[in-house]
Amino acid sequence: MKNLIEKYKLMPVQVRASFWFLVCGVLQNGLSVITLPIFTRLLSTEQYGLSSTYFAWNDLIVVICTLRLSYGVFDKGMIKYSHSRDKFESSLLGLTTTISVSMFGLFLLFHNQIEKMMGMSFVLCASLFLAQIWAPALLFWTARSKYEYKYRKFTIVTIATAVVGTLLNLCAVLFINYDKGVVKILSYQIIWALIYLIFYIRIFWRGKIYFDKGIWSYALKFNLPLIPYFLSTLVLDKADRIMIGQFCGQSSVALYSVSYNLGRLMVLLTSALDATFTPWIYQKIKNYQDNKETDVRSIHNITVMLMVGFLGMATLFMLFAPELIMIFADKAYADAVYVIPPVVAGYFFVMLYSLVSKVEFYYEKTKNVAAITVIASGLNIALNYLLIPKFGYVAAAYTTLICYMVMAGFHMLYSRKIAGVELQNGSIFPWKMFVLLSVVMLTITGVVNAIYPYVVVRYILIIGMCVLVLLYRKKIPEVIGLLKKRC
Repeated sequence: MKNLIEKYKLMPVQVRASFWFLVCGVLQNGLSVITLPIFTRLLSTEQYGLSSTYFAWNDLIVVICTLRLSYGVFDKGMIKYSHSRDKFESSLLGLTTTISVSMFGLFLLFHNQIEKMMGMSFVLCASLFLAQIWAPALLFWTARSKYEYKYRKFTIVTIATAVVGTLLNLCAVLFINYDKGVVKILSYQIIWALIYLIFYIRIFWRGKIYFDKGIWSYALKFNLPLIPYFLSTLVLDKADRIMIGQFCGQSSVALYSVSYNLGRLMVLLTSALDATFTPWIYQKIKNYQDNKETDVRSIHNITVMLMVGFLGMATLFMLFAPELIMIFADKAYADAVYVIPPVVAGYFFVMLYSLVSKVEFYYEKTKNVAAITVIASGLNIALNYLLIPKFGYVAAAYTTLICYMVMAGFHMLYSRKIAGVELQNGSIFPWKMFVLLSVVMLTITGVVNAIYPYVVVRYILIIGMCVLVLLYRKKIPEVIGLLKKRC
């Protein structure tokens, strides 16, 4: 035990931070997974579908009201305003507050049209816009904690708020005698509004500024060109539920959402690693600018290792999908298992383009980023419109996968071009290796989907994979290294 503690203390802060960010991510999403079988049994499929549709709209409204300032400009601002981070943070919160209050005013003027478009009541729609006034505060605090590797405080706060928030939300659904779908939504928003308010006050207390012309101008200049990108990204992730609800009804939304949420468990890993390696990659590039002898090929090695690791874990996750559905939902959701493989495969490509696009964001080459995402989201809507009415909700998972593949391909090509000019080294992203791993990922997706009815075959593959990993665990780094040289 002492040896483990000593080894832990000797780890670089980035590694320790990555571990605890992963733990927090697992806990947050794990709680939602743990409560999933409870909510799917307390709520009808119609009520659960309404809840899923509401939070899909919520994620879209967040972008409109906050400009996603906690992403993109925030990490860059931590460098630009390194000596006045409190001021930078509070001024950004002032900007999001101004926009959110304005958007709520517009909602009140056009609420009839907005209610009809969203297919929800005035109260539910109003709660969407009101929540955005305070919600960015926690996002800013989270982003800054991750950037500065303040994992101890982050871990304590995240665990406390996640546990308390989940328990209170569950109690509300259990004991309030009203429409369970509506109770689940509104109790969640009220509970988290109180949590957001604490961080809202804290940020203004420390920064002591609401408006700074320079910061507002910098933030808007940086993030406004990214709005099409952010919206398009969310369209790829959320529009499927909205369109399934329109074409197939809220019950189909429930089936799709349960499987999709289980598939998203793979995002836990990608999110934690992304949060950790974003500042690391940025610093590597900065060091290269300051000293041309800095080795940026280490970025190459990191991205390859991350993709190979994700591939292995994704395969095991797909193979266990029927059991996960059986555990976390009742028999009514059994057929939705076929959604999981394409969802997991889709997040492989999300991780790919998230890693390579760091170069685009660092050098503020964001115009093409938006264009790429807009094209992919437009393709997604078109494919959903054509295929969901014909093949049902499962088609939405495959249309999203196709669009993530398109995005990953464009980002790979564009990032290599930027790296070739700015870093004189386009090879920091090994495109041949990524193509190989992508083909393997798609093949695995098809094979796993085909063998779901054959339990014995699945378990033979699971046991075989585990045995191979154990037998050749010391050879894996050598194999990866050989592949990198050939690719």
